[in-house]
Amino acid sequence: MDGFERALRAFSGLGAAYQLDAGGAAGSADEGRDLDCVSTVAEEFLRGFASSGGLMQGRVLMTTRLTPRILFVGATHASPLHGMIEHELSQMHPADAVAFFQKQAIRGTVQDIERACAAYGFHPLSLRLLAGLIVKDKRQPLDIRAAERYAQKVSADAVQRQHHVLEQSYAGLAPEGRALLGRLACFRSSVTYDTLAEIVKQENEPKPEQGFLSGLLKKKPLSIDLDKTLDDLTTRGLVHSATIRLATSGLATTYDLHPIVRRYAYDRLTAPERTGVHAVLIVYFDAVPKPQKVEKLEDLDPVIELYHHTVRAGKLDEARVLFRDRLNKETYYQFGAYQLRIELLRALFLDGEDKPPRLKDESAQAWTLNGLANSYALSGQPRRAVPLFEKKNELREKMGDKKNFASGLGNVAQFQLVIGALSEAERNLRRAIELDKELESEYDEACDRQELGRVLSYRGAWEEAEQELDTGLKLFEKHNEIQSQGVIWSYRALRFLLMARRSVISSQLSVTSNQSSVNSGQLPITNYQLPIQAAQRALELADEQAKNYPVPRDYVRAHWLLGAAYRANNELDKAEDNLTKALNLCRQINMVDYEADILLDLSKLRHAQGDSAEAQRLAQEASFITERSGYALQGADVNLFLATLALEGIGDQRLGNREQARKYVETALKLANCEGGDYKYKVAYDEAVALLERLKSLP
Repeated sequence: MDGFERALRAFSGLGAAYQLDAGGAAGSADEGRDLDCVSTVAEEFLRGFASSGGLMQGRVLMTTRLTPRILFVGATHASPLHGMIEHELSQMHPADAVAFFQKQAIRGTVQDIERACAAYGFHPLSLRLLAGLIVKDKRQPLDIRAAERYAQKVSADAVQRQHHVLEQSYAGLAPEGRALLGRLACFRSSVTYDTLAEIVKQENEPKPEQGFLSGLLKKKPLSIDLDKTLDDLTTRGLVHSATIRLATSGLATTYDLHPIVRRYAYDRLTAPERTGVHAVLIVYFDAVPKPQKVEKLEDLDPVIELYHHTVRAGKLDEARVLFRDRLNKETYYQFGAYQLRIELLRALFLDGEDKPPRLKDESAQAWTLNGLANSYALSGQPRRAVPLFEKKNELREKMGDKKNFASGLGNVAQFQLVIGALSEAERNLRRAIELDKELESEYDEACDRQELGRVLSYRGAWEEAEQELDTGLKLFEKHNEIQSQGVIWSYRALRFLLMARRSVISSQLSVTSNQSSVNSGQLPITNYQLPIQAAQRALELADEQAKNYPVPRDYVRAHWLLGAAYRANNELDKAEDNLTKALNLCRQINMVDYEADILLDLSKLRHAQGDSAEAQRLAQEASFITERSGYALQGADVNLFLATLALEGIGDQRLGNREQARKYVETALKLANCEGGDYKYKVAYDEAVALLERLKSLP
């Protein structure tokens, strides 16, 4: 795994190409987050492999500028996982440095070369640049003694010398070398020779452009001998080349920059120069033929590059339109590429996410805030989504846009629910329904009643929840909204499952002193046919909707709830089939917001099947997601089941871990309490109270 830092939050953004090594600053809100993998699936793979205790036949070799946090126990680097060995590559080995210089045909004794390299702390990039300086030296070409003159010009500090050798290398370039290096620095990654040749041709012969590009393109032709200049930059070590095999046209030569060189060269460009280069790249990428059908995420690479250069050219409004028209639907509905959406949309927030994006039109600002908020919410970051939704709603209310303001209230409520802000969620939904009625928008009213029914179900207000869901369903049926009807039936299945669970808790409260009931895992008889039938109906409607176009989220939700109902009804084979389908599809579309729920029910299924170790692993995996994402309601459920496992001694070879169970229950109680009073996650809160009573009664 080479360059694994690109899979981390710190280096996943559009600006990563210009970024030096960095993580979240100590004490900052992002401390440690930069070391998280973008994908939770990647994190689970790394943790599973590193924790295998030598059982695996293979090994994974990773090179990375930052070590993923998942490979350590806790939040610090003090405790690596058992199977992980970290080796910091801070410098080249002296023998390797000598061999490198000799390969460049640089003359000198081993001792002389080692002494010259030691002045730069054997820093690989510095040595590559130093070798380039010596090869190009006018007084002593290819002689290691030339290194003494460069080292004498700065202090003895190795770090300062590392910076100085880059400055010297850049200063020694001819104007056309600096120009080409600057153009290479404007790309986010490697670039083929043919692309460079086309860019240089466009700059040598600029064409008049209409619209916003007309004032950006350089009028003065740029005279660069491409082959000669590339050879010079490569010899100096500023550029490195590679031969790759393209999918359609055989072999090609690519050119790339070290991140430090890229940042340095980009910073040397003046603002007008940067804008001009990005404008030329806009013309180039805008001319790339559009695929007839987007079938994979890579098909969007040219338009993503076009978007990047449009942003870098300072044309944020044009970039937003480009995103809306050519990236929005594909990244959201087709690929579920929520993290990519975050990276793209954040580029429009030049003043930070606590301020509106720097766009001219307030409606465009609100649209962008909503898009970024949805992307955060669906990528497992609801606490970052809610403030953005609220800012968007403030704008819509200020604009007097009642329709979009009402829908915004419904949107923010969905994610206030999952973080435990039940009173705010309910208040926003009731206000949205009032506006829907005023606007006579029955579809929007049905959507908001649907979400209100879910909030009330978690609160344990069963009758009122059913009334809201029933009203919403009738409105959806009136307008033949197939997909939305399926969502309602899923929420009905959820309500029935919560009601059945409450029945179990009531029965357990009556046998608190009976220790055998704690460990038996047997549930009292209750009616699980209602949630099974409701989830089956949701699946039928998802299939009916798929005749027009499929909605993968609806399948994930319905399969999860059907699997959960089958598990509770002790139909384990059917539970296995549905929960596996739910998890596979959930991960295919990176649907983080339901993953912990599915993992928890899979954990309960493994427990029922007698696989204690796998039950523990799945529950811990679910716990990791809820903690990282701030899912209060899911976190309460996960901690309750972890407490049950701890009571039975699972994960602890001793008689049981009563103290650990108590900690899990107290965490669950805190999460389920939400805002207190009537605004609790009622079923989980009651279950936590019952478990605490049971713990007290144990001998």
